[in-house]
Amino acid sequence: MIDQNTTPREIALQEAADWLVRLTDADPQEGDIEAWNAWMEGSAVNAQAFDDIQLLWDAAAEVGVDRVLAARGASGEAATAPGSAGLNGETTGTARAAARRPARRSRGLRWGALAAGVAALAIGVGLFRQPPAGEPLELRMSAGIGAPRHLALPDGSSVDLDAGSELVAQFSRHRRQVELVSGQAYFAVAKDPDRPFEVRADGALAQALGTHFSVARRSDSVRVMVSEGHVQVSDLRSNGKGIQNHVVQLLADQGATLAEGGPLQGPLPVDAPSSLSWLQGNVVYRSESLGNVVADLNRHSRVRIVLHDAQMARLPVTGRWSTADLDIWLESVAQALSLSIVRGPDEILLAPLEGDAQGTKQ
Repeated sequence: MIDQNTTPREIALQEAADWLVRLTDADPQEGDIEAWNAWMEGSAVNAQAFDDIQLLWDAAAEVGVDRVLAARGASGEAATAPGSAGLNGETTGTARAAARRPARRSRGLRWGALAAGVAALAIGVGLFRQPPAGEPLELRMSAGIGAPRHLALPDGSSVDLDAGSELVAQFSRHRRQVELVSGQAYFAVAKDPDRPFEVRADGALAQALGTHFSVARRSDSVRVMVSEGHVQVSDLRSNGKGIQNHVVQLLADQGATLAEGGPLQGPLPVDAPSSLSWLQGNVVYRSESLGNVVADLNRHSRVRIVLHDAQMARLPVTGRWSTADLDIWLESVAQALSLSIVRGPDEILLAPLEGDAQGTKQ
């Protein structure tokens, strides 16, 4: 029974744990999947809670939940043609696969681990390994496809991870270090003059004491943008090719770009609200390369989107779209650039209109 004083976050986590056990340990019926879809779509809190519980479930035991995740959005599959794939990778065949009963494992063990972790997840910190005294605390955090996450850090800072993004963080008495492995993240850094907060991404290093900034790994560059305070960005790469401008100082509404094979550029004026529109579930592009746009799409799509040839990656894209409607986002980009969309079971191909002899134009 849920106490009346329980927060919506705690309620969602408890319900998510119930759903995960129900869908993986029993024979889900069609009505179960439809009810789960309705619960998932009921609120962003529910969807985030399910993703968090899934991570905890995987940590408790090596349990494959691909069938469950593939069922997401199954309520809209009736119109999907056999053999075709939508952006979420769902087909009628996938829904049937989701309903098949997986190999039975130790339900009691996993449920106990879930119950122990729900309270920790409810406060937004999650389950972190406590190291021996004197060793740094290491955290690995990720956001699933189409599922951005907001996470609290042990030092009082917080991070918003965009969909399909991953980072590794280490905290010690003297340093706070983060490596952005993929995607992009927005950091709200708690002030601590004795412990610099450092974010590395490829050859770029962003350092702050207490501020708000984002770091994004693009297909051809690393970008740092400051919305509040001051951030120092350094180019850590070798200077063997004559690269200049190794350090830049950024203030609010300024950014820096470290391009592959090029120098560190900045400070550059930026439109912070537009650059951070992904925090509100939108994307805003101003002459952004199609390669970067497709990379963004792929962090939200369960079916990989590919380009017909490498030269297309340089095409400029301008526009604003909601990440909640991937089909409109993809189709609008294709229409703006006169491209065709060829859908297959394993990938979605973007190609010039004149080369679309075998696919279906959207």
